[in-house]
Amino acid sequence: MLKRMIRSLILREKADSDAYIKYLRKKGMRIGERTVVYEPRSVVIDVTRPWMIEMGDDVKITHGVIILTHGFDWSVLKGAYGDVLGSSGKVTVGNNVFIGMNSIILKGVTVGNNVIIGAGSLVNKDVPDNCVVAGNPAKVIMSLDDYHEKRKAAQQKEAEETVSEYRKVYGKDPDENVMSEFFWLFTDCPENLPPKWEYHMSLCGNRELSAKLMREHKISYKNIEDFFLHCKNQETDN
Repeated sequence: MLKRMIRSLILREKADSDAYIKYLRKKGMRIGERTVVYEPRSVVIDVTRPWMIEMGDDVKITHGVIILTHGFDWSVLKGAYGDVLGSSGKVTVGNNVFIGMNSIILKGVTVGNNVIIGAGSLVNKDVPDNCVVAGNPAKVIMSLDDYHEKRKAAQQKEAEETVSEYRKVYGKDPDENVMSEFFWLFTDCPENLPPKWEYHMSLCGNRELSAKLMREHKISYKNIEDFFLHCKNQETDN
């Protein structure tokens, strides 16, 4: 409690996500529910024109993200030609958007719903719904449906690698928290989950949908221990 109070006094509106979102809303930004800024101290969200930023629900803003509603490049034109040419543009971010580390969203951009913006992207034009964009400048690299299938196909291998490398470093199996993003591989019951698994199930406010899908999907392992045994057998075979 004391550490939190000291942190709030020092970092003020950037002490944590809740404090930062509250500050931005107070300034005039329209921000939906369950939107999170994971590392506020590293994030720059333009407050020179806060009324020109609108975000939907379930926006995830990661380390180093910059969102701008204006430019000051016109100062060079002022120096060269003498006239003052203002620069501003509304930024709209839809629902269920992930903004990867060190990405920049420039003025005048609209990002649609259900969008993943890859790390280090420069978003200088509108992004449609249901896609993955990346690059400088950012371009659509695949549909969200294609990315969904890609991620489903990668789960098994990535979970096995997580366990294998953890064992190499720590000499033991990882705990349930380490495996909290992979538990669908060995769990088909959405009830009485460990806290971190429950957190992931409840993301985006659609737990009921996730629970329905979990009950319907087929698992290859009886439980987490069975999966660890599988990983051990894989290491032995290799």
